[in-house]
Amino acid sequence: MNRERNILFRQSLSDFPCPVTLGRVTPSFGLHRFKQGLRFVPTDDEGFALRGDKRRLLYKGRKKSHRFTILGDTAFEYDCILLKEPESNVITLRMEGAENFDFFRQPDFVKESFLKGSYAVYKKETLIGEGTGKLCHIHRPEIIDAGGRRCWGELAVAGNELNIIIPELWLSEAKYPVVVDPTIGTTTVGSQYLWDADPPEPWVQLIFESSLAVNRFLISDKINGLCTAYMYSNVDTNDDAGGRPILYSDNGNSPLIRKSMNEQFADFTVNRNTPAGWRSSTFQSNGEISSGTYIWFGVYTDCFWEPRFDYGARCYIGEWLGLGNSIPNLFPMLDVNLYFDFRLSMYFTYTAAQNHIRTITQGVRLSDTRRLTGNYIRKVNDVLTGTDSQNYYVLFIRSVSDNVQVLHAFRRWGKFIRGLKFNAENIAVINRKAEYKRFTSDSVYPTGAVFRGLLLFVRIVSKIVLRDYILRRFLKAKEDFILKSPVCLELKLDSRID
Repeated sequence: MNRERNILFRQSLSDFPCPVTLGRVTPSFGLHRFKQGLRFVPTDDEGFALRGDKRRLLYKGRKKSHRFTILGDTAFEYDCILLKEPESNVITLRMEGAENFDFFRQPDFVKESFLKGSYAVYKKETLIGEGTGKLCHIHRPEIIDAGGRRCWGELAVAGNELNIIIPELWLSEAKYPVVVDPTIGTTTVGSQYLWDADPPEPWVQLIFESSLAVNRFLISDKINGLCTAYMYSNVDTNDDAGGRPILYSDNGNSPLIRKSMNEQFADFTVNRNTPAGWRSSTFQSNGEISSGTYIWFGVYTDCFWEPRFDYGARCYIGEWLGLGNSIPNLFPMLDVNLYFDFRLSMYFTYTAAQNHIRTITQGVRLSDTRRLTGNYIRKVNDVLTGTDSQNYYVLFIRSVSDNVQVLHAFRRWGKFIRGLKFNAENIAVINRKAEYKRFTSDSVYPTGAVFRGLLLFVRIVSKIVLRDYILRRFLKAKEDFILKSPVCLELKLDSRID
């Protein structure tokens, strides 16, 4: 991945925030709404001069220039400026991270020209907590030459490349510079709301009435409790509008058994006081739903729902005229092979319960202080290499970096390096013996009182000093030394409350 990402602006702050990063040297741009990001890198190999302000940046090159313009909170414009006739009518952007996303091409029959053949980019596996899973929308590019002539370009995704195709005949007659300007939308809401329900009748708003509409989601953490659903209401052309969130189990890539209960009503009314936007309500899972499984989430519309959507995902729609707002326990499937191509703008969140288990096996009363005592065992292996019959005295280097009181008696001159992450009182007795082998053992029996911290780390660093004058000095002195030191201990204490 390119490491020169240090020009940053943020979009969709009122939705799911989307950081957009631009290259400092090359005109690359990346979107990182989720843990997995997507970065677009032009294949130009020439150098660029960068200039601009907070709203527009221009990477000026010899044959091509690249320009970024912030259009608002939910979109920015990427322009590729052809300064002279190019060798090809295709502009290629390499996409780093494309393997984590699906690129849903919007059909040519959609009503808006800038959406015909555009791409809605979604995560391959949308997890709970990632909203609708939509990263961005790449709109169809408009191409303008210096004479003001305009035409629409085409988009095509091939593997990890995004190709922008300019009509050859139009390009052959163009006056330079030529600007190719696709717009990148960063909102997670679907780009569509109209559909051709009964050709050749006029396009109408997609409406659900007395029906269930669901898409499939992946469960990233087990669910067993209260969930909050969010559903986008685009318009309200009826007297009443509203619905309830629902969950169904997955059965071979189709919905089957109801897995939700206590589904609360959400008001989808859109008017002057409540504009189009997200509506929320709660529901509960009916039993535990394991992580790593698929479920079908959607809306039961006991009134009306007029949403937004993108084309590109399997959507099952079942008719249900429930009495008393009842929801069927089995999805009302007419035919498993009959489904629509709608990815509805809806999602739900769930906060997993945090379980903390604490095991105490030592006798401690609730009225006692939080100072615990423990026995620690430490084993030290040192490696000595020698070729003669001399006696070696070992110098252990030890320092103290925490508030520790330590008393040690040594038969040799030495220190240990000890560091404690928590306050502790420690008394250790060290018995050391060495033989003329390549292996020595060390037994350490410290006892201590520790303040609440239950994990300590042990590390002993040993060094050998072979100096005759040190040997002579301590043979004469015959002294024991009392040293203070930090030992990095890793201690796990079990305790029990009486």
